[in-house]
Amino acid sequence: MDEADPLSALERALRDALGSLPRDQVVRCVASVLPAAHLIATSGPLHGGKVKKVSVSMPEELVDAVKSRAGAGGFSRYVTDAVQEQSRLDLLDELSAELEAEFGPIPEDIREQTRRTWPNYPAE
Repeated sequence: MDEADPLSALERALRDALGSLPRDQVVRCVASVLPAAHLIATSGPLHGGKVKKVSVSMPEELVDAVKSRAGAGGFSRYVTDAVQEQSRLDLLDELSAELEAEFGPIPEDIREQTRRTWPNYPAE
């Protein structure tokens, strides 16, 4: 890797990956190592910064399930983490659509080949 220009090296690595693997697979791999905060344009961190109290309506069973998982005082953090993750997935879907618009869809034969060779890749 070119230490003087790590972003160019990263860009080359991403282009190589996009050239040889299905786009959605590359996006999933990249997303798995990036904190969601890097994918969401904000002026500060999503946790630990300013907060705003909001009211959300949820099915009672879901509220009970979140409370049982989150523990005392963890409800807001749990819901914030879930919304943050969904926001990250939405942004990845947008990126995926942009990449497909620019480079076209991944041919099915390449998708199948990748599924056979990529360890632990979930079936669609």
